Order: sequence, then structure tokens, then C-alpha cells
Amino acid sequence: MTVKSQAYKWPEEFGMSVLKIKGLETADVLSRLAQVMTADTGMKVHLAHASLKADKLKWVHYGLADMVDGGDMDFRQMLEGDKLYRNREAGAFPVRLVWVLSKYDSGFIVRGDSYIKDVYDIKPGVRVVDMSYFASQKVVEGLLRWAGINDLEKDVRWVKATSTEHKAQLIATGEADVAFAVPTGPITEKAEKNPHGLRWINLNADKDPDGEKRFREKSPVYPEYFAPMFRGVPSCHGVWGLVGADQFCCRADADTGLIYHLVKWLDENYPKFKDAHPWLEQMTRQNLMEKLDHTFLPAHEGLMEYLKELKLWTDAHEKRQARNAELVGQWCEARQKAMWLADEKGIVVSGENPEWGSLWEDYKKELNLPVFDLLPSLHKA
Repeated sequence: MTVKSQAYKWPEEFGMSVLKIKGLETADVLSRLAQVMTADTGMKVHLAHASLKADKLKWVHYGLADMVDGGDMDFRQMLEGDKLYRNREAGAFPVRLVWVLSKYDSGFIVRGDSYIKDVYDIKPGVRVVDMSYFASQKVVEGLLRWAGINDLEKDVRWVKATSTEHKAQLIATGEADVAFAVPTGPITEKAEKNPHGLRWINLNADKDPDGEKRFREKSPVYPEYFAPMFRGVPSCHGVWGLVGADQFCCRADADTGLIYHLVKWLDENYPKFKDAHPWLEQMTRQNLMEKLDHTFLPAHEGLMEYLKELKLWTDAHEKRQARNAELVGQWCEARQKAMWLADEKGIVVSGENPEWGSLWEDYKKELNLPVFDLLPSLHKA
């Protein structure tokens, strides 16, 4: 279906769902983007703030917002019904990729005077910040596997953090040895200014492919790739960490004309918003195509139409699209059937109910559906 038109009439309202918690910049980033979009398109772009990641995806699921940002792990956990997404209302829905938001760095910090100077300095007894209520906990476990620690209960002293700010404080005060961190933002900048500074653990996957393999076995979907970090606090520059890209997503049934014109606007008007925040500099067509090269998320029809118009959508993309859309549909169907089964058995579908947790895990094993993972490059597939 062709959706091009000479004079597109934008809707009066457009909502973006976003996580708003202390120390996280995303709400400010999207606010700046929304201001430019509103001024240029005439539609009122507003933010639907959420205090939980599961809620911000849920707003889009139920039509309370049109688009949501997130990382690969967020969408994987939603589709697979993991952790915060085990409640009935927070389950899988047919999600579609719209555009990239930001290319980012992340890695693992220790205090500047720490005995840990290399990943293999991490030994049994290490004190690691525990933020198991965040998707990034899988990445922490991946690091420990890289270091050769296999018993994550016996050999690790987990130090509970109540917030992102508290996590950084635990490293700065020496109460914990290692934490996962993002090098941009005021919290990391503040931690860097502690009297001992920060050091980042170098994860050069080219020099240690076996370590990377162990990492990916535990946390296969989070990083796009390992590479030298390029922005944020000075201590991270040039140190190998995780480099990836978050994305905007919507429901599969979002209006094709709206999404087509939205991505066209984002692409053609990049100069108007790229300087509004450093994150927005990464909202380029090039980074979008890099994302499409290996993402498990199917593209929205409107995005596909635009890329076809630019002759950037290939047969390889089409085959990948069919595979991704089918898998998303299979997981959504499985989730619904599992909830019906729970209803028949009188089991409450709630993340706090172990009976539901067991039923869902057993049902997934029975179906043996492929999990969502980074896919081989389209150039190699």
C-alpha cells in the first residue's frame, strides 16, 4: 500500500511514552524532540511519563501513547513475559520498529583505586551492585561469566541498590566493587568527581573472543557490539564497552500513513533537532540501517514504505521482516493461550504469583519457541 501524499494532515495529538526517574535523561531528551516536532508539524506532541519500564510499554500496548522508546532487552522481556512483564496487563503485544533514538555507550565501573584493573581481576567474593529489577542485571551476570565466575550466588556478594543514584554512590564510597553504568548523565559525572575517580573495565572482545562468548551466553541480546566508548565522562573514552542503539517502537496496527510521514519527517528534518541534545545526534538514517541489519524487531509498515521509496529496503530485509513478524506473533499468541490456561485452572496471572510463574515457564518450554536475540548481519545471513 502506498501512503505518500502531497499534503499530509498530521493528527492533533501524538503521545510518546517515556520512563521518568531521577538520574535518567530520557524524559528530557524526548521533551526537546517533542518541542521541535510540535513546532514543525503542528500536532501537539506530549509525553506520557511512567515510573516503571513495564508501564511505559503498557501505555502503547493499550493505546494510551503512540510510540515508546526502549532498548532490545526491554522489548525482549516484554515479548517473553519476563520479570516486570509477568502481570496480565504487561504482557506481549505486536510491537513494531519505527526509528532509532540514540546510539549509546555503557560499561562497568570500579572506583579509581580499586584492585580490579582487568576483567580477570574479578574473583569469588567480589561485591557487585545488584539491580535485579532492571533489565541490565543480565548484563552484569554476563560480565561475571566473562570473568570466569559461574556460581553467582556462592561466589558473588550482591550489594542492593535502591536507585541509579544509589548504585553510583556505592562505587564512590567503596561499599561495592563493580557496577553497570552509562557514562553519560549527571549521576555518573558526580561519581567521577569522587576523590578516587572512576575506572572502566576494558572489554576488548577482539582480544578475548572466548570471554565475549561466555558473556553472550548469559546476556545475548543487550549489546549491539563491543567497541571503544566514545562519549560521556572522560574516564570511559577509548575503553572498550558496550555500544548499541535504543529505538522507538509502536503497535503493529498503528496508522501506516502516520508512521510513514513520521519517519520521513525524522529523516528529512534531522538538522532541526540534532543539536537539541547529544542523544538526538544519533537519530540518523545510517544508525537506523545498522539497527535493521540485525534486530529481532519487525519494522512497521510505514517505515518499510519509506525505505522502499528510498530503495533501501532489500529482499534480505523482506525475508528478515517475515521471520521477525512471525516470531513476535507466536510469542503474543503463546502468552494469550497461557493466560487462558491459567484462567481455566483458577490461577491468578500476576508477577507475584509463583503458580503463574511456573505455568508460564512450563508452557514456554513445551512450545520451545526461539528466544529473541541479536541476529546475524543481513550481509552474512
